[in-house]
Amino acid sequence: MSGLPAKRCGIEVSLLPYDLIFKILLLLPAKDLLRLSFVCKTWRRLINSPNFVEAHMSRCETVLTFLKHVSQPHPNTFSIDTKNPQFTLFEQPSSRKRKLQIYLMEFKDGNGKISDPNICGFGEILATCDGLVLARNRTGSLLILNPTTRKLLPLKSGTIAPHREESYGFVFSDRAHEYKAVHVFRDESGHTDSEILSLRTMSWRGGSVPSFGLFRDFNHKAVAASGVLYWLPGTHNANYLVSMDIFDEKFVTKDLPVNSSGMNDRLIENGGMLNFVAQMTVYRIQLWTLKRNDCDEEWVKRYTINMDYDITGLVPVFMTKNGRCLILKLSKQAIYEYDMEDEEMKILVDGNVNFNYKVAFPLVNTLASWENSGPLW
Repeated sequence: MSGLPAKRCGIEVSLLPYDLIFKILLLLPAKDLLRLSFVCKTWRRLINSPNFVEAHMSRCETVLTFLKHVSQPHPNTFSIDTKNPQFTLFEQPSSRKRKLQIYLMEFKDGNGKISDPNICGFGEILATCDGLVLARNRTGSLLILNPTTRKLLPLKSGTIAPHREESYGFVFSDRAHEYKAVHVFRDESGHTDSEILSLRTMSWRGGSVPSFGLFRDFNHKAVAASGVLYWLPGTHNANYLVSMDIFDEKFVTKDLPVNSSGMNDRLIENGGMLNFVAQMTVYRIQLWTLKRNDCDEEWVKRYTINMDYDITGLVPVFMTKNGRCLILKLSKQAIYEYDMEDEEMKILVDGNVNFNYKVAFPLVNTLASWENSGPLW
């Protein structure tokens, strides 16, 4: 087809079966699909349909997103407009004032490659889900952003809580077919409460009240898996996790397979299932998966990582799509990959980039949106 005139190429493509076009477009990255959505109305409807977005999302590899201070943003960088209550993105003129800019790191062929969506004006990232980022801008207002499509949605602020005395979760409910944000916080009197925001109604409402002592601290971020949010309730010696099915909106607890003994233990989502990565000894890490059998759940030990050197500083970040490799971060120094099948640990990124684990989250580059649109069929 490369030798055909442009007009005839268009005719040839239009004659391809719809299912074939669907499968071909699935092979492309989100940034290319964004451009192709302007080819014609048919392609735009297809690429933005829930059916296609969900199918494409299932193929996307996980990347790492984080914020970094920049002194001189790129001339084509967009900034979050904080002067307008319904803030949007506008082109940022050259400025020497330092700003927090969002970055993405892709892991491929044993290397980490950093890309820049050219968006600044952030305060902090709070949570991620399906390629959407729940964040605060530099003035503290809440927002939802898709870094790939650059769609931005301002949110109403919830309850103001003391610094480090709150946790945000962001999750999609398959049953309710909507995104929800959950805010768990401790007020100045020491009482823990929760509130929930539905992106369908765009309003906060009171959630269930966690029992006293359920959350000991909020150092661990919430993890979303198959419509359920999960938290490790404390930094040290936790023997249970806290979960909330976003459809039922109730807090429940479940025993961990082994005690969580330190700051570097993590809950990680992979393939819609929850995984618990625990530091067992100075040289050993275990990975457990929570599997569902009908109405029951049970922990299954999948891997044990044994090394002949101290690995206590390694922080699990996420797993690759096929579940074969575990990505870990060593403080602000480096990023490692452990291959479960080859039982090999290797370095992906050295310490030239400052990765602060408190603002580094797994993300997928997708065309996901909070907007409700009907399926194509």
